[in-house]
Amino acid sequence: MNIPATTLAARIHAHGDPAAVLRVEEIPVVAPGPGEVLVRMRRAPINPADINVIEGTYGILPTLPATVGNEGVGEVVAVGGDGGGGGLVVGDVVRPVRAGSWCAWLTVPVAACEKLPAGLPVDQAAMLAVNPATAWGILEEFGPLVPGDWVVANGATSGVALALLALAKDRGLRFAGVVRRAEAVDGILARGADAVVVEGRDAGKQLKAAFAGAAPKLALNQVGGDGSATLAKVLASRGWLVTIGAMSRQPFTVGNGPLIFNELRMAGFWISRWRSRVGVEVQARMLEDLARLVRRGILALPVDRVFPLADIAAGVARAREGGRSGKVLIDLG
Repeated sequence: MNIPATTLAARIHAHGDPAAVLRVEEIPVVAPGPGEVLVRMRRAPINPADINVIEGTYGILPTLPATVGNEGVGEVVAVGGDGGGGGLVVGDVVRPVRAGSWCAWLTVPVAACEKLPAGLPVDQAAMLAVNPATAWGILEEFGPLVPGDWVVANGATSGVALALLALAKDRGLRFAGVVRRAEAVDGILARGADAVVVEGRDAGKQLKAAFAGAAPKLALNQVGGDGSATLAKVLASRGWLVTIGAMSRQPFTVGNGPLIFNELRMAGFWISRWRSRVGVEVQARMLEDLARLVRRGILALPVDRVFPLADIAAGVARAREGGRSGKVLIDLG
Protein backbone atom coordinates (compact mmCIF):
# COMPACT_ATOMS: atom_id res chain seq x y z
CA MET A 1 0.00 0.00 0.00
CA ASN A 2 1.30 3.42 -0.95
CA ILE A 3 1.45 5.69 2.08
CA PRO A 4 1.09 9.39 1.23
CA ALA A 5 3.21 12.15 2.72
CA THR A 6 0.16 14.11 3.89
CA THR A 7 -3.45 13.44 4.86
CA LEU A 8 -6.63 15.43 5.20
CA ALA A 9 -7.91 15.95 8.75
CA ALA A 10 -10.81 17.80 10.38
CA ARG A 11 -9.11 20.16 12.84
CA ILE A 12 -9.82 22.86 15.39
CA HIS A 13 -7.46 25.59 16.62
CA ALA A 14 -9.99 27.02 19.09
CA HIS A 15 -13.25 25.91 20.67
CA GLY A 16 -16.54 27.41 19.54
CA ASP A 17 -19.34 27.10 17.02
CA PRO A 18 -18.41 24.22 14.66
CA ALA A 19 -19.36 26.33 11.65
CA ALA A 20 -16.70 28.84 12.70
CA VAL A 21 -13.85 26.75 14.11
CA LEU A 22 -13.87 23.37 12.29
CA ARG A 23 -11.76 23.19 9.16
CA VAL A 24 -10.25 20.56 6.86
CA GLU A 25 -6.47 20.80 6.75
CA GLU A 26 -3.60 18.88 5.19
CA ILE A 27 -1.21 17.51 7.81
CA PRO A 28 1.84 15.23 7.56
CA VAL A 29 1.51 11.45 7.78
CA VAL A 30 4.00 10.44 10.48
CA ALA A 31 5.79 7.11 10.19
CA PRO A 32 5.03 4.93 13.24
CA GLY A 33 7.78 4.59 15.81
CA PRO A 34 8.24 1.96 18.51
CA GLY A 35 4.94 1.19 20.20
CA GLU A 36 2.94 2.88 17.43
CA VAL A 37 0.88 1.80 14.43
CA LEU A 38 -0.24 3.56 11.28
CA VAL A 39 -3.98 3.25 10.67
CA ARG A 40 -5.85 3.78 7.41
CA MET A 41 -9.13 5.18 8.65
CA ARG A 42 -12.35 4.21 6.83
CA ARG A 43 -15.43 5.55 8.62
CA ALA A 44 -16.21 7.72 11.64
CA PRO A 45 -19.53 8.77 13.14
CA ILE A 46 -20.37 12.29 14.23
CA ASN A 47 -21.44 11.84 17.84
CA PRO A 48 -22.83 14.50 20.20
CA ALA A 49 -19.60 14.16 22.20
CA ASP A 50 -17.59 15.23 19.13
CA ILE A 51 -19.67 18.37 18.79
CA ASN A 52 -19.22 19.01 22.51
CA VAL A 53 -15.44 18.72 22.06
CA ILE A 54 -15.54 21.26 19.24
CA GLU A 55 -17.62 23.60 21.38
CA GLY A 56 -15.36 23.06 24.40
CA THR A 57 -18.04 21.61 26.69
CA TYR A 58 -17.01 17.93 26.86
CA GLY A 59 -15.51 16.25 29.94
CA ILE A 60 -12.15 15.62 28.23
CA LEU A 61 -10.71 18.21 25.83
CA PRO A 62 -7.67 17.81 23.58
CA THR A 63 -4.63 20.05 23.47
CA LEU A 64 -5.13 22.49 20.61
CA PRO A 65 -4.72 22.48 17.70
CA ALA A 66 -6.27 19.03 17.42
CA THR A 67 -7.87 16.61 15.02
CA VAL A 68 -11.46 15.89 16.11
CA GLY A 69 -13.05 12.47 16.50
CA ASN A 70 -13.52 10.04 19.37
CA GLU A 71 -14.75 7.05 17.39
CA GLY A 72 -14.21 5.41 14.05
CA VAL A 73 -12.80 2.34 12.37
CA GLY A 74 -9.66 1.74 10.39
CA GLU A 75 -7.11 -0.89 9.47
CA VAL A 76 -3.54 -1.22 10.72
CA VAL A 77 -1.26 -0.81 7.68
CA ALA A 78 2.15 -0.49 9.36
CA VAL A 79 3.72 -1.31 12.71
CA GLY A 80 6.55 0.85 14.04
CA GLY A 81 9.91 0.02 15.55
CA ASP A 82 11.05 -3.58 15.27
CA GLY A 83 7.68 -4.70 13.99
CA GLY A 84 6.29 -5.60 17.39
CA GLY A 85 2.85 -4.02 17.49
CA GLY A 86 2.01 -4.71 21.11
CA GLY A 87 -0.48 -7.36 20.02
CA LEU A 88 -1.56 -5.52 16.87
CA VAL A 89 -0.56 -6.69 13.39
CA VAL A 90 -1.06 -5.38 9.90
CA GLY A 91 -4.67 -5.99 8.87
CA ASP A 92 -6.19 -5.66 12.34
CA VAL A 93 -9.42 -3.65 12.53
CA VAL A 94 -9.06 -0.96 15.20
CA ARG A 95 -10.62 2.09 16.79
CA PRO A 96 -8.23 4.89 17.79
CA VAL A 97 -9.27 6.01 21.29
CA ARG A 98 -9.44 9.79 21.76
CA ALA A 99 -6.72 10.13 19.14
CA GLY A 100 -8.54 12.25 16.56
CA SER A 101 -10.29 9.84 14.20
CA TRP A 102 -11.53 12.39 11.64
CA CYS A 103 -8.60 11.92 9.28
CA ALA A 104 -7.65 9.54 6.49
CA TRP A 105 -4.30 8.35 7.91
CA LEU A 106 -3.44 8.29 11.59
CA THR A 107 -0.34 7.28 13.55
CA VAL A 108 -1.38 6.30 17.06
CA PRO A 109 0.20 4.60 20.09
CA VAL A 110 -0.79 0.97 20.46
CA ALA A 111 -2.04 1.82 23.96
CA ALA A 112 -4.53 4.25 22.39
CA CYS A 113 -5.81 1.72 19.86
CA GLU A 114 -8.69 -0.67 20.56
CA LYS A 115 -8.86 -3.84 18.48
CA LEU A 116 -12.36 -4.43 17.15
CA PRO A 117 -13.89 -7.75 16.09
CA ALA A 118 -13.24 -8.52 12.43
CA GLY A 119 -15.81 -9.25 9.75
CA LEU A 120 -18.33 -6.52 10.60
CA PRO A 121 -19.88 -4.10 8.09
CA VAL A 122 -17.71 -0.99 8.11
CA ASP A 123 -20.55 1.36 9.08
CA GLN A 124 -21.57 -0.77 12.07
CA ALA A 125 -17.95 -1.27 13.14
CA ALA A 126 -17.45 2.51 13.08
CA MET A 127 -20.34 2.97 15.53
CA LEU A 128 -19.74 -0.05 17.78
CA ALA A 129 -17.55 1.31 20.56
CA VAL A 130 -19.51 4.29 21.94
CA ASN A 131 -23.31 4.10 21.63
CA PRO A 132 -23.78 0.30 21.78
CA ALA A 133 -21.01 0.12 24.38
CA THR A 134 -22.85 2.66 26.51
CA ALA A 135 -26.04 0.58 26.40
CA TRP A 136 -24.12 -2.60 27.26
CA GLY A 137 -22.27 -0.90 30.11
CA ILE A 138 -25.48 0.44 31.62
CA LEU A 139 -27.03 -3.03 31.70
CA GLU A 140 -23.83 -4.38 33.23
CA GLU A 141 -23.57 -1.65 35.85
CA PHE A 142 -27.19 -1.27 36.94
CA GLY A 143 -28.48 -4.82 36.92
CA PRO A 144 -29.16 -7.53 37.43
CA LEU A 145 -32.25 -7.73 35.27
CA VAL A 146 -34.04 -10.99 34.47
CA PRO A 147 -36.12 -12.02 31.46
CA GLY A 148 -39.49 -10.29 31.52
CA ASP A 149 -38.20 -7.16 33.29
CA TRP A 150 -38.96 -3.80 31.70
CA VAL A 151 -36.44 -1.14 30.75
CA VAL A 152 -37.56 2.29 29.53
CA ALA A 153 -35.69 5.01 27.65
CA ASN A 154 -36.51 8.50 26.46
CA GLY A 155 -34.85 9.81 23.33
CA ALA A 156 -35.69 6.38 21.98
CA THR A 157 -34.54 7.06 18.41
CA SER A 158 -30.93 7.64 19.55
CA GLY A 159 -28.13 5.20 18.90
CA VAL A 160 -27.81 4.35 22.58
CA ALA A 161 -31.53 3.68 22.99
CA LEU A 162 -31.68 1.55 19.83
CA ALA A 163 -28.70 -0.47 21.06
CA LEU A 164 -30.40 -0.85 24.45
CA LEU A 165 -33.50 -2.11 22.64
CA ALA A 166 -31.44 -4.69 20.71
CA LEU A 167 -29.71 -5.87 23.88
CA ALA A 168 -33.05 -6.04 25.71
CA LYS A 169 -34.61 -8.25 23.04
CA ASP A 170 -31.56 -10.53 23.02
CA ARG A 171 -31.79 -10.95 26.80
CA GLY A 172 -35.55 -11.44 27.03
CA LEU A 173 -36.22 -8.03 28.55
CA ARG A 174 -39.15 -5.80 27.62
CA PHE A 175 -38.43 -2.35 26.22
CA ALA A 176 -40.50 0.83 26.30
CA GLY A 177 -39.46 3.98 24.49
CA VAL A 178 -40.44 7.64 24.67
CA VAL A 179 -40.04 9.59 21.42
CA ARG A 180 -40.40 13.25 20.54
CA ARG A 181 -42.26 12.78 17.24
CA ALA A 182 -45.34 10.67 16.55
CA GLU A 183 -43.94 9.60 13.19
CA ALA A 184 -41.09 7.83 15.00
CA VAL A 185 -43.37 5.40 16.85
CA ASP A 186 -43.79 2.79 14.11
CA GLY A 187 -40.06 2.59 13.45
CA ILE A 188 -39.24 1.77 17.06
CA LEU A 189 -42.06 -0.77 17.26
CA ALA A 190 -40.77 -2.41 14.09
CA ARG A 191 -37.43 -2.94 15.83
CA GLY A 192 -39.16 -4.97 18.52
CA ALA A 193 -40.11 -2.45 21.21
CA ASP A 194 -42.98 -3.59 23.44
CA ALA A 195 -44.37 -0.07 23.92
CA VAL A 196 -43.64 3.38 22.47
CA VAL A 197 -45.25 6.65 23.56
CA VAL A 198 -44.83 10.26 22.50
CA GLU A 199 -43.47 12.62 25.14
CA GLY A 200 -45.99 14.99 26.68
CA ARG A 201 -48.45 15.33 29.55
CA ASP A 202 -49.93 11.84 29.12
CA ALA A 203 -46.69 9.94 28.49
CA GLY A 204 -46.41 8.72 32.09
CA LYS A 205 -50.00 7.42 32.16
CA GLN A 206 -49.53 5.66 28.85
CA LEU A 207 -46.34 4.01 30.05
CA LYS A 208 -47.96 2.81 33.27
CA ALA A 209 -50.81 1.31 31.25
CA ALA A 210 -48.30 -0.56 29.10
CA PHE A 211 -46.42 -1.86 32.13
CA ALA A 212 -49.63 -3.20 33.65
CA GLY A 213 -48.22 -3.10 37.17
CA ALA A 214 -44.78 -4.47 36.29
CA ALA A 215 -42.87 -1.21 36.69
CA PRO A 216 -39.38 -1.00 35.17
CA LYS A 217 -36.28 -1.34 37.34
CA LEU A 218 -34.11 0.68 34.96
CA ALA A 219 -34.72 3.89 33.03
CA LEU A 220 -32.36 5.61 30.59
CA ASN A 221 -32.62 9.40 30.58
CA GLN A 222 -31.12 11.30 27.64
CA VAL A 223 -33.48 14.27 27.63
CA GLY A 224 -33.63 15.92 31.06
CA GLY A 225 -36.28 18.43 32.08
CA ASP A 226 -39.80 17.04 31.95
CA GLY A 227 -38.43 13.93 30.23
CA SER A 228 -36.52 12.84 33.32
CA ALA A 229 -39.50 13.63 35.54
CA THR A 230 -41.72 11.34 33.44
CA LEU A 231 -39.31 8.42 33.81
CA ALA A 232 -39.10 8.96 37.56
CA LYS A 233 -42.88 8.66 37.87
CA VAL A 234 -43.01 5.21 36.28
CA LEU A 235 -39.99 3.51 37.87
CA ALA A 236 -40.31 0.67 40.34
CA SER A 237 -39.38 1.15 43.98
CA ARG A 238 -35.59 1.52 44.25
CA GLY A 239 -35.35 1.59 40.48
CA TRP A 240 -32.36 3.16 38.73
CA LEU A 241 -32.73 6.39 36.74
CA VAL A 242 -29.52 6.63 34.70
CA THR A 243 -28.67 9.84 32.86
CA ILE A 244 -26.26 10.06 29.93
CA GLY A 245 -27.41 13.23 28.18
CA ALA A 246 -29.60 16.32 28.14
CA MET A 247 -31.13 16.64 24.68
CA SER A 248 -33.66 19.18 25.91
CA ARG A 249 -30.83 21.34 27.32
CA GLN A 250 -32.99 21.63 30.45
CA PRO A 251 -31.85 20.74 33.99
CA PHE A 252 -32.44 17.23 35.26
CA THR A 253 -35.84 17.19 37.01
CA VAL A 254 -37.36 14.65 39.41
CA GLY A 255 -40.51 15.10 41.48
CA ASN A 256 -40.23 14.88 45.25
CA GLY A 257 -42.91 12.18 45.54
CA PRO A 258 -41.28 9.52 43.34
CA LEU A 259 -37.86 10.35 44.74
CA ILE A 260 -38.89 9.93 48.38
CA PHE A 261 -41.66 7.35 48.40
CA ASN A 262 -40.14 5.07 45.75
CA GLU A 263 -36.60 5.55 47.09
CA LEU A 264 -35.32 6.04 43.57
CA ARG A 265 -31.64 5.64 42.83
CA MET A 266 -30.09 8.04 40.33
CA ALA A 267 -26.72 8.05 38.63
CA GLY A 268 -24.88 9.57 35.74
CA PHE A 269 -23.05 7.27 33.34
CA TRP A 270 -20.07 8.17 31.18
CA ILE A 271 -18.75 5.39 28.98
CA SER A 272 -15.15 6.70 29.05
CA ARG A 273 -14.97 6.55 32.83
CA TRP A 274 -16.76 3.20 32.98
CA ARG A 275 -14.23 1.71 30.57
CA SER A 276 -11.32 2.87 32.70
CA ARG A 277 -12.97 1.36 35.76
CA VAL A 278 -13.82 -2.11 34.48
CA GLY A 279 -10.63 -3.02 32.66
CA VAL A 280 -9.78 -4.68 29.36
CA GLU A 281 -11.29 -8.11 30.01
CA VAL A 282 -14.81 -6.75 30.49
CA GLN A 283 -14.39 -4.47 27.49
CA ALA A 284 -13.29 -7.35 25.28
CA ARG A 285 -16.31 -9.38 26.40
CA MET A 286 -18.53 -6.42 25.63
CA LEU A 287 -17.19 -5.94 22.11
CA GLU A 288 -17.55 -9.63 21.28
CA ASP A 289 -21.12 -9.64 22.59
CA LEU A 290 -22.00 -6.56 20.53
CA ALA A 291 -20.31 -8.03 17.45
CA ARG A 292 -22.36 -11.20 17.87
CA LEU A 293 -25.54 -9.15 17.74
CA VAL A 294 -24.35 -7.26 14.68
CA ARG A 295 -23.51 -10.49 12.85
CA ARG A 296 -26.97 -11.90 13.67
CA GLY A 297 -28.69 -8.73 12.48
CA ILE A 298 -30.10 -8.01 15.95
CA LEU A 299 -28.02 -4.84 16.33
CA ALA A 300 -27.97 -2.57 13.29
CA LEU A 301 -27.84 1.15 13.96
CA PRO A 302 -29.39 3.24 11.19
CA VAL A 303 -27.29 5.59 9.07
CA ASP A 304 -28.81 8.88 8.00
CA ARG A 305 -26.16 10.06 5.53
CA VAL A 306 -22.48 9.58 4.75
CA PHE A 307 -20.39 12.68 3.97
CA PRO A 308 -16.85 12.80 2.56
CA LEU A 309 -14.23 14.24 4.89
CA ALA A 310 -13.80 17.24 2.61
CA ASP A 311 -17.46 18.11 3.27
CA ILE A 312 -17.21 17.81 7.07
CA ALA A 313 -18.94 21.16 7.65
CA ALA A 314 -22.09 19.89 5.95
CA GLY A 315 -21.86 16.61 7.85
CA VAL A 316 -21.65 18.34 11.24
CA ALA A 317 -24.51 20.66 10.30
CA ARG A 318 -26.62 17.63 9.41
CA ALA A 319 -25.67 15.87 12.66
CA ARG A 320 -26.93 18.89 14.60
CA GLU A 321 -30.35 18.81 12.91
CA GLY A 322 -33.40 17.21 14.46
CA GLY A 323 -35.55 14.64 12.74
CA ARG A 324 -32.71 12.58 11.29
CA SER A 325 -33.23 8.92 10.45
CA GLY A 326 -29.94 7.75 11.96
CA LYS A 327 -26.29 8.56 12.57
CA VAL A 328 -24.27 10.81 10.29
CA LEU A 329 -21.01 9.19 9.19
CA ILE A 330 -17.81 10.49 7.60
CA ASP A 331 -16.28 8.55 4.69
CA LEU A 332 -12.53 8.70 5.29
CA GLY A 333 -11.51 6.69 2.25
